[in-house]
Parts: sequence; C-alpha cells; structure tokens
Amino acid sequence: MQRQSLPFTIRHANSRDVSHLSEILTESFYRSSDRPVNFLQRCFTDWVFPILRYGIMLDLNSRFDDQTPMYACLVATHPTNKSQAIASLEICMRYVPSKTNRDFWLGRDTQQYPYIFNLAVHPQWRRRGVAKQLLHASEQIVKQWGFSRLYMHVLEDNQPALRLYDGVGYKLHSQEGTLNNWPLGRPRRFLLQKKF
Repeated sequence: MQRQSLPFTIRHANSRDVSHLSEILTESFYRSSDRPVNFLQRCFTDWVFPILRYGIMLDLNSRFDDQTPMYACLVATHPTNKSQAIASLEICMRYVPSKTNRDFWLGRDTQQYPYIFNLAVHPQWRRRGVAKQLLHASEQIVKQWGFSRLYMHVLEDNQPALRLYDGVGYKLHSQEGTLNNWPLGRPRRFLLQKKF
C-alpha cells in the first residue's frame, strides 16, 4: 500500500546527526525487514548489531572529518522534528566504467564521476517519498559540482529500490558478471546511471 508523500526537509548532515544516521544505516543494511532471515541469522545480527553500529559511526565521523571537497551527506527530517534525521544519502567521487558493458570483461577504462551510496530510510518512514526527495537534492549538488551524470549500485534482488530508481530516471549502465556471484549465491550488483 502506497502512503501519502510528505514534504520533508533536506539538509547537509553534521556531526550531531551521526548517532541517528548510524542507527538508520545499520538497521537498513543489516536488520532490514524487507529480506527474509531465519532465526539463527536474526540472533547473530542482534548480537553483532552494536558492533556494526559503532563501526558505521566511526566511518561517518572519519568522512565528516576529512572535509573532502566533493563529498556530501544529506539527511531528511520531518517538519515536526527537524533535528532528528529519518533518512540519509551520501555522494562522493568514484571510478566507474566509462562505457557500458553487460558481458564479461577484463580491465575497463574508468573515469571519476559522482556516486551515490548509503541511501537509507528509517523503516517507519519508508514509502512516503523521502528517498525520492533525497535523490532529487543529490542531483542539485552534482550540478553545482559541474557534472551531468550520477551513478549508484543496487542489488538485482532489491525490487523496491529498482522500481524507485527506474521511476526517477536511472538506467542500467553495467552489471557484475555472474562468475563473481554465482559460487556464493549472492545477487549481482547493477551499476545505474542518470544523465540530466
């Protein structure tokens, strides 16, 4: 069921946001209710959750301290509590393949482009349009940096994310070969691109 989209406030993150962001990221990437897990997986995740969260906090703090010129961490807040982040998205420069390729490859030419990572929305606020607002805000930042392309990875089995990205104009640029993922039973990663 689609919930009503609300106008969220999008702003640059600061060090006071790290605690909320680490909670959102850890919950989204390690304890997401979107993926089925068995009892043992859940117990293990619950046991290591504080360690994972602490590692993410250290990682965020180090990126904030670096003050890299082409790095941004955006957060979304609800109008009723503008100090508490409910979603986040980070942008940095990464090397990506300069040409599309859907086949097995050895050594591609790469170039640096703006790249989205760590897009996460608190479970309570999902399917309300907050991720869409963050993605649109990221495009404005990338335009200010002087670029007209934006990239990100998504797992092939993450259907809600694939629908979202397709809906806002992201197209498949390349994908990891099945040889990398097949032995371990992992889903492939798709590299998506948006030109604007």
